[in-house]
Amino acid sequence: MERPIHVLVVDDDPLMRKLLTALIRQHEFQVTHAGDGIAALGIIQAGQEVDLIISDWEMPGITGVELCRAVRQMHLPNYIHFVLLTARQQQDDFIAAMEAGADDFLLKPISPPILKARLEVVKRLLGLHYRLQRKNKLLTEANEQLRVTYAKLKEDMEAAAVAQRCLLPEPYREIGRLRFASCLLPSALVSGDMYNYLKLPDGSVAFYMVDVAGHGARAALMSVTLNHLLDEAAFLSGVDGGPPRPDLVVADLNRRFTRGDGEMLDYFTMVCGVVNPAGDSMTFCQAGHPSPILIQAGQPAELIGDGGFPVGLMAHEDYTAVTVPLPRGSRIILHSDGMTECAHPDGTHFGQDRLHALLEKAKDLPLNALEPLLYETLTAWQGGERFEDDVSVLAFEVATID
Repeated sequence: MERPIHVLVVDDDPLMRKLLTALIRQHEFQVTHAGDGIAALGIIQAGQEVDLIISDWEMPGITGVELCRAVRQMHLPNYIHFVLLTARQQQDDFIAAMEAGADDFLLKPISPPILKARLEVVKRLLGLHYRLQRKNKLLTEANEQLRVTYAKLKEDMEAAAVAQRCLLPEPYREIGRLRFASCLLPSALVSGDMYNYLKLPDGSVAFYMVDVAGHGARAALMSVTLNHLLDEAAFLSGVDGGPPRPDLVVADLNRRFTRGDGEMLDYFTMVCGVVNPAGDSMTFCQAGHPSPILIQAGQPAELIGDGGFPVGLMAHEDYTAVTVPLPRGSRIILHSDGMTECAHPDGTHFGQDRLHALLEKAKDLPLNALEPLLYETLTAWQGGERFEDDVSVLAFEVATID
């Protein structure tokens, strides 16, 4: 303990108080004494720090057992060890005293060696108590610091989430004969999924969807970085005035995010594409991302693309582009793997077949009705609104008439 142990001696016999005080002080304890239980309670109620009470059992006014019971009923900042001084040796008496809150007993006549041993026991117990108290205080302070830090981190993450959402396109927009709809259902405040679409100077429309490996702030930071890199200049680079080439866009990103020494940085999957100015064909490059889904009137949902390899894994990976026609009224659906891997409580994934069936069922609905339908379907499937992985969807359709 950092301070001496304070003992309160309570006895109506002045000689016994004097003897006990002298014996206790020999062992470097501080001693205060009181002539009866009422005086002892007054000392405690006055706020004086007391670690140990040694009280006679038989006293006028209130007995030592009654004093013990009164002390135990007080709301004190620290535990007071209570020892009763008595000549009694009946088992029932000891049981009654312990039920009142007594910790130990000293038998009369007092034996100095036994008193010393009792004091050493109390010293050990109180030492353990105060060490535990200090550790609890440190733990409380650490928990408070963690609470403050967590609150600040959550505030920062919420601000980051708002900033990230501001980078996403409008949920619904028309560009020429193309209609776009999109939604993001993040697994946390921030997401590793990112998507966008933009009109290029030649009238074509570029689009992309990215899914960064992992979750949380690191994945979100990478997705924001990619959003800034995938601008108009990225789609026009390397074509010398010719039509944009999504495969070159993906290859350039792979060079940027693969280290020369072979060590892997963060990697991501993506689909990157361009719809030609006439709006009747689409050229795209797939890099490990789930295949785009083509929806056409009178035909089943069709997966298109050649799979490809994630960006940032292999330094010299070759990426190729695929061109497909876009008949009027056709739809293209891009999605992250968080959709097909959305798990039922029994562990079953939502899967590609269920997604195709849902999209075919919804093909006559307006494009902007997809988002609420997907949300309702997935939350019902998994039995809750919290997603284990980010779920993102970017869909567009070609208008049936200009």
